[in-house]
Amino acid sequence: MDTSSHIIMGLGLAALAHIDPAVANSAALSQAVLFGTVIGSNAPDFDYIYRMKGKGSYIRNHRSTSHSLFALPLWSIAVSGIIYAFLPEASFLHLFLWTFLAVILHVFFDLFNVHGTQVLLPFSKKWIAFDSLPLVDPTILVVHLFGFSLLPFFAMGEVFLTIYLFIFLYLAVRTISTVLVKRNLHLHFQNSIRIKLIPRISLFHWDVIIETKEDFLFGVFTKGSLTIDHSLVKKITFPDLVSESKNHPLVSDFLSSTQYAYPFVLKRKNGYLVYWKDLRFRTNKFFPILTIIAVSADHKMNEGFIGTLYSLKQYKQVIKQLKNTAS
Repeated sequence: MDTSSHIIMGLGLAALAHIDPAVANSAALSQAVLFGTVIGSNAPDFDYIYRMKGKGSYIRNHRSTSHSLFALPLWSIAVSGIIYAFLPEASFLHLFLWTFLAVILHVFFDLFNVHGTQVLLPFSKKWIAFDSLPLVDPTILVVHLFGFSLLPFFAMGEVFLTIYLFIFLYLAVRTISTVLVKRNLHLHFQNSIRIKLIPRISLFHWDVIIETKEDFLFGVFTKGSLTIDHSLVKKITFPDLVSESKNHPLVSDFLSSTQYAYPFVLKRKNGYLVYWKDLRFRTNKFFPILTIIAVSADHKMNEGFIGTLYSLKQYKQVIKQLKNTAS
């Protein structure tokens, strides 16, 4: 989920907290819980501080340790402790519990989009993603806004208890449908190595990646049928160069953040450009999330780029900056 969604969910949880009599009957605790749920709903994303060390560091560390099981109570204690220092008349236990719920739900909902999290750290570095929700889900946002519109007329705790019951039902429908579609695709593509579904905003509508030994198939699954609109043959040119590129810090950071990176090499007059593209994110035949490394003719790794290129103009600007370094 994006930051705005986490903020809105934090506000919704602050309203839900009024089903707790201690919160409903104490203005100080209600205010403290409001701060706790809003900040707690965003706390795991405070790993944004890694941007100070560069994009590569942020990409490597985002949704990793900060979203792990061990981090959840630590975020909750830290956020609750700071708020309690300013509002000591509030009950710390109730403040902590509602803040803890906000932190848990942040990580929980992040598990259901295409990125997922490394929630099992330090026991496993595996990325867990259930592929059920788009990165920004308008349904969840609209339902929250509808709930806020009802607050002048109904008890806020009961309103948002109903809202969250609906959201979890909605999540269950999306998740079950994702599991069924993936199972159906595996039956039809029995030789596939893996199948990735990327949920769209529309319900029952997914972008699809099917990986086989020979290629990647890209398509759309909707209304019970699959349409393949692009394929990518697995053919790595300059394999030694690709292997060497993995030692570059930016490539290492990029590969740590995705299991769907694939390399491409472009030979130029004065060297090479090595691309690693995240196949999960595609606009027609363009993969905007990537890292590019400039390599000289004698295979010396030079400067690179890591991040998202939103337009062809940005892409050309980056290539122009890098091509002169590959010499």
